[in-house]
Amino acid sequence: MSLLLSVILFQLLSISLLTHFKGIESFAFPKRRHHYAKQTHSMTFQRGQRLDRVDTQLTVEPTIIAGAIATAGAAAWWVSGSEEREKKAKYSEWEARERENQLERESLAYIEPKEQWTEEKLKPYNGDDETGPILLAVKGDVFNVWKGRNFYGKGAEYNIMAGRDATRFLAKN
Repeated sequence: MSLLLSVILFQLLSISLLTHFKGIESFAFPKRRHHYAKQTHSMTFQRGQRLDRVDTQLTVEPTIIAGAIATAGAAAWWVSGSEEREKKAKYSEWEARERENQLERESLAYIEPKEQWTEEKLKPYNGDDETGPILLAVKGDVFNVWKGRNFYGKGAEYNIMAGRDATRFLAKN
């Protein structure tokens, strides 16, 4: 936002520099040396005298105004979109890394399906391993709940059901 304000102030300054003041052009921009001296002499005053007020008029070309507005608008559009573009780029990088991590965790948590599981074969998959599968049996069906590691992993609320037949635990709750 501060960049936008500085661009607008720059445009206003450039407009004021390109304008001229009617009534004091000869004083501000002398054409002849003696004319400059004459104007300087007339501007001096003694104590008690008033300096007469000079009427000025600000004139600006319409093309300058249009250019200033276009420049300010383009700068505002560019500045407002740059933060969003940076956020999108960072998010897409994060998303790509997260996808890679998810695929790696999925491959580490994969286990070959078997026709029959015993409680002894389920026991090693109780969530103690940070990257391995977490198996849970219910009514004879075995589920790999590795995606719910925060629920079934070591120290989590439902870790008691991991690596065993959880039919009785689920029937009581």
